[in-house]
This record gives sequence, structure tokens and C-alpha cells, in this order.
Amino acid sequence: MHAATLPMNPSPSLAARAGALAAAWLLAAGGALAQPAPPAAAPGDCNRPVTQAQLNACAYEDFLLAQAELAATLQRVQQGWAGSQRDGMRKVQKAWLQFRTEACAFESGAAAGGSAQPMLQWQCAARMTRERAAALAATVNCPEGDLACVRPAVAR
Repeated sequence: MHAATLPMNPSPSLAARAGALAAAWLLAAGGALAQPAPPAAAPGDCNRPVTQAQLNACAYEDFLLAQAELAATLQRVQQGWAGSQRDGMRKVQKAWLQFRTEACAFESGAAAGGSAQPMLQWQCAARMTRERAAALAATVNCPEGDLACVRPAVAR
């Protein structure tokens, strides 16, 4: 992702809500996994970041938004699921979080130890999180007869 495609700086309240939703789901899935530390600097204008610190902060803000999208998708998708299905999803999601963490650490490895590494990790995590949300959202509208589609165990 290039700097020009990073989103505008969300309001502090939006970022706080996104972070709270993300934290709630992470805890429900089994705890937070290793990611770069959130940037200390405020992102400023994410349409025109100037410094690497701003780029890192903007990538983190984008990640928070992606996490909020995923949390909302998970909440919507799980409506009507039996407890065993929700428990199964928590296990799957915990494994996916570990995979995302390891994949993004690998993907950002060329910049290991450099000032751009957190940006690369946050961008990777945001991208993978959006992909995960889209895949989960697709299960709501899967075609009749698709045996790989998770359906609610009880009728709505």
C-alpha cells in the first residue's frame, strides 16, 4: 500500500471505538498476539504523511479500522449460531490471528529492525484482516447446497 492510498485520519473517538472492538474480539479469541507496538506519534494527515513515524501511525489507524470491520462482521455472521459453532469459530479465529501475525512478520522481514517495519506489518495486518472479514461475510450469502458454508444450527 502506498502512502497516497492510506485513509484519512479517523476521529479519535472512531479510533478508540475501533480499538475497543478489536480488543474485545482478540480477548474473546484467546488473547492478543504479538504485533508491533502502537505508534507513539499521532498520525496527522494520512493523506499527506511526511515522516516515517506518520506513515507508521497511519498504517496503525488503518489496521484499527480493519479490526473494527472484522469484529462487526464476526458479530453479524455469528447471529443464530449455536454455542458449539461460536466456540469453534473462536478456535479458528485464534489460529487465524496467529497465522496473520506470523505471515506479516515474515512479509515485513526485509525491513527488520528498520523504521519502516512497523508500517509494513500494520499494512499487512490491515490487508489480511479485510480479506478475512470479506471471506466471513461471504458465508452469510452462500448458495443453497454449499456444504462448506457454515449455517446456523438453529432456525432464525
